Amino acid sequence: MLDPHVPAPPRARSRRGPGPLALALVLAVLLGFQAASTFGDAAFVDVYVSNLLQFGAGVTAAVACAVRARTLTGRTRWSWTCLSAGTAAWAAGQGWWCWVQVVEGGEAPFPSVADVGFVAFPLLAGAALLLTPTGDGSTARWRRALDAAMTSAAVGLVSWETTLGTVVAMNAGNDPLVAGLLVGYPVLDVLLIVLGTLTVARATVARFPQVLVTLGLVSFAVSDSAFAYVAAEGDYDGNLLDLGWIAGFLLVALAALCPPGDAAPARSRRRDDRGGSDLLLYVPVAIAFAVTTVLAFGGRRLDGWELLTAGVVVALLLARQWLALRDNARLAAELAAREAELRHQAFHDALTGLANRALFLDRLDHALKLHARDLRPVALVFLDLDDFKVVNDTLGHAVGDELLVRVAERMRGAVRAGDTVARLGGDEFAVLLEDGGDPVLTAAKVAGALGTPFTLRGDVVDVRASVGICELSADDAPLAADELLARSDTAMYAAKRSGKDTIVSWSAGMSLAELEDEELRSALRTAVEDRRVRLAFQPIVELTTGRLSGLEALARWRHEGRDVPPDVFIPLAERAGLMGALTADLLEEACTRLAGWSAGRDDLLTVHVNVAPSQLVAPGFVTTVADLVRRHGLRPGALVLEITESGIFADLDAARAAVVELRRLGVGVSLDDFGVGYSSLAQLNAMPLDSVKIDRSFLAAVDSDPRQARFLHAVLRLAEEIGLPVVAEGVERPAQLHLLRALGCLHAQGYLLGRPVEVDAVPPLLDGIAIPA
Repeated sequence: MLDPHVPAPPRARSRRGPGPLALALVLAVLLGFQAASTFGDAAFVDVYVSNLLQFGAGVTAAVACAVRARTLTGRTRWSWTCLSAGTAAWAAGQGWWCWVQVVEGGEAPFPSVADVGFVAFPLLAGAALLLTPTGDGSTARWRRALDAAMTSAAVGLVSWETTLGTVVAMNAGNDPLVAGLLVGYPVLDVLLIVLGTLTVARATVARFPQVLVTLGLVSFAVSDSAFAYVAAEGDYDGNLLDLGWIAGFLLVALAALCPPGDAAPARSRRRDDRGGSDLLLYVPVAIAFAVTTVLAFGGRRLDGWELLTAGVVVALLLARQWLALRDNARLAAELAAREAELRHQAFHDALTGLANRALFLDRLDHALKLHARDLRPVALVFLDLDDFKVVNDTLGHAVGDELLVRVAERMRGAVRAGDTVARLGGDEFAVLLEDGGDPVLTAAKVAGALGTPFTLRGDVVDVRASVGICELSADDAPLAADELLARSDTAMYAAKRSGKDTIVSWSAGMSLAELEDEELRSALRTAVEDRRVRLAFQPIVELTTGRLSGLEALARWRHEGRDVPPDVFIPLAERAGLMGALTADLLEEACTRLAGWSAGRDDLLTVHVNVAPSQLVAPGFVTTVADLVRRHGLRPGALVLEITESGIFADLDAARAAVVELRRLGVGVSLDDFGVGYSSLAQLNAMPLDSVKIDRSFLAAVDSDPRQARFLHAVLRLAEEIGLPVVAEGVERPAQLHLLRALGCLHAQGYLLGRPVEVDAVPPLLDGIAIPA
C-alpha cells in the first residue's frame, strides 16, 4: 500500500512509436541508399546495394512482425502473424532475385519464381488488415473487404481502359501470365491501400502502428505500380524505384517495434462511423462507369476482360449494398427490440414483472372513461402485506424481494387473464377488474393464494394481507382514477386497523386514519409541549397479602372536554414524531412520583412505565433513563419499563443490547402483553427479563373455559420453572381472582383490584388493598 505521506513516483511516459535509435537507423538507410543511387555506380547500386537492402528490409519486417505476434493474443496475434508471413514470402522472392543477380551474375526474368512471393505479400497483408480488431463487428469486416475489392477493380478497370491496357498489349503479347501480373500488382496495391485506410479509421487497438503499416503499404504500392509500368516497357533498372520497397518494409518493421497501446478513443470511432468515408469509396466506381460509358459511346469496343471486370465491379457493388441493407435491417430489429424493452421497463415493475403504477393508472383511467361512457362496472382491489417489514428486518432484504416475486406469481394465478395486477410500490399491490368481475371473490382468491406458507431459502414465512375494495357499478357516478385509488387505499387501511388479514369494502364516510389525525395532531403537539398529557396509576397487587407491590403508569389526555383513548393518541404521537418528547415527559413524572412515594418506605415500590418499541432502541434513550435514576435516587428495581413482544421482535439484537444496559443500571424490564406476539417462548429464552405480564385475553374466559384455564396453568408453570415473576392483567371478576390464586399466580391487576386513579389518590393505596373474598 502506498504511504500517503510519501510523494508518488512520477508516472512513466507511454511511448507511441519506436525508439529514436530505430528511427535514426531507418532514416540513415534510406538517406544512404538515395545518396548511393544519386552519386554511385548505377549498375553496382542496382545489383548489389538495392537488392540486398530490399532483402534485408523484408527479413527485418518479417522478424519484427513475428516477434510482436508472439507477445499478443487473439485476432491481433493472427493479424501480425499474417503480416509476418507476407513479408517473409516477399523476402523469399527477393532472396531468389538476389541469388540470380548477385551470386549467379545473371538477369532475373519477368515473370519468375520470385513473383510467387511478391504476389503472396499483398494477399497475406490484406488478410492481416482484415484480422485487425475493429469496433464494427464481423459483418463490417466483410464490408471492408468488399469495399477494397470493389475500389481496386474499379481503379484497375480505369487504368486498363486509359493506359495500362495499351502498355500491356504492346509488351505482354499473348502471355496471360505477364498480362495478369502487370495488372494484378497495381490492383492489389489499391486493395491494400483501401483496406489499410479503412482499418486505421475503425481500429480499436493502438492506431499508430496501423498508420505506419498503412504508410508502408502506400510506399510499397508506389514502387509496385511503377515497376509494373516500367517492366511492361522493358526498361526497369532499379535504383530510386526500389526505395519504395525498402521504405515500405522498414515502416512495417517500425510498426512492429511500437509498444502495445491503449484502445483507440471511442470518440474517434464514433466520428469515423458517420459514413462520410464510405461515400468516397463510390467515387472510383462512378469514375469507372463514367469512363467505360464514354468509351463505349465513343466507338470503343470493350473486350471480354473489360466487360468481366465491369461485371465484377457491379456484383461487388450489389453485394456491398446487400450487406448494408442486411446490417440496417439487423440494426432496425435491434432498435425495435430495445424500444420494446424500454417500453416494458417503463410500464412494468423491474422486480416482479407486474404492471407498475404508471401502467396501472393508465388502464384505470381508460376503464373509468368506459364506465362514464358505457356504464361498464369497474372494481379495484388494493392489497398490502401485513408485517412485511419484519421479514426484511429479520431475514434480509434479499429474502424480502424474493417474497415479493413469489407473491406476484400467486396473485397472477389467482385472477383472471383479463385482470390487471400491479405492484404500486413496496409491498402494495392492486388488481383492476374492468368487465364485471366480483371484487370480493377476487380478493378472497388472492388472500387464499397467499395463505399457504412460503419457503424462502430454508425459512418458512407466513404471509397475510390487508385488502381494501372499491367498486363502481353501472349506477354509480363517474370518478377520477386518483379518487377510486384513494378509496380502495382507505378501505385497505381500515382492514389493517380492524386487526389485519381481513377484507374491507369502501363505504361512504370512511376516511384514512391520517386524515383523522389532522384534527388531533396540532392539539396533541400543543398538549405535549405544555405537558398536559398526565399519568394515572393502576395498582399491581400481591394476591396472597393484598400488599401494593407496584403501580402501572398509564398516559391520559383530555381534549375539548373529553378523554382521548391511549390507543388513539399514542399511535398518533408515533406518527407525528412526538413519541420521544412524550416518553421523556412521562418518565420524568413517573420517576418524580415514585421517588416521593418511596421516601421512608421499607418495602420496594415499583412503577411500571410503558415504552414504545421505537423508543427502546432510540439513540440516547438508555442515557436518559440513567440520568433519571441517578437524579431521583431510585432504588434498584423500582423503575420497571414495559415493552411489547412485537417491539422486541422488530429488532431483537438492538432490543437485547438496550435491555442488558437498562438492567445493569438497576432498571427492571417486563414483557407486556405476553402471549399475543410472534414467538413468545423464543422471547422468554432470548431476552433477559425481570417479569412478564400475561395479556388480558388469556383471562377473558379462564373461569368458564377449562381449556383456557389449562393453558394459563401451563404458562404459569413455565414461568415458575425459569424463575420469572408473572403479573396477570385484566382481573375483573371474582371467579378469575379465585382461579388465579388456585393456579399459584402471585401478582395481578385489573378493575376488580383497583381502577386507574389520579396522582392524589395513590397515597391511600400504599398501605395495601382489600382483596375481595
